[in-house]
Amino acid sequence: MGFVCSVCGEFHAERMLDVRLSLPDPIFALDDEERDARAWLADDFAVLDEERFFVRGLLELPILELGSRFGYGTWVEVAGDEFRQLLEHWQDPDQFAPVKGTVANELAPYVGTEGLRATLSPVSVDTLPSVTLDDAAHPLVTDQQAGITAGRSDELAATVRHG
Repeated sequence: MGFVCSVCGEFHAERMLDVRLSLPDPIFALDDEERDARAWLADDFAVLDEERFFVRGLLELPILELGSRFGYGTWVEVAGDEFRQLLEHWQDPDQFAPVKGTVANELAPYVGTEGLRATLSPVSVDTLPSVTLDDAAHPLVTDQQAGITAGRSDELAATVRHG
């Protein structure tokens, strides 16, 4: 099922329901040389300057009318001790206890998402942990709690496609 894009006005044959951010914003902001010197990167883990620790998770917004969800594969900054525990137990069947952190990306078209408090919770060894935002007066928090329309999910996808 496709949609008419609110940015370009064209029909896109497939509905885009997932966005995967490649790096935490503080690492993405570095040029290639600085990044090579200051960051350690893995698929779902990253470290900056050996003092800032990031883990990838999946922040989902329910799309009630579709019985589906729009997902941001985003990064969460966590404390060093928790990062080491997550790294050590990532593939364990019991994985880990929920971990508190902060969102480490601006999730366009939302503004002011970097720094939102969140909880990273295990799902399964085959699935990224879920990212649940703490209560705050922010549109992304409201959308995660109340859900979004199919039209809103198309707007989010259009921002990513043409951003």
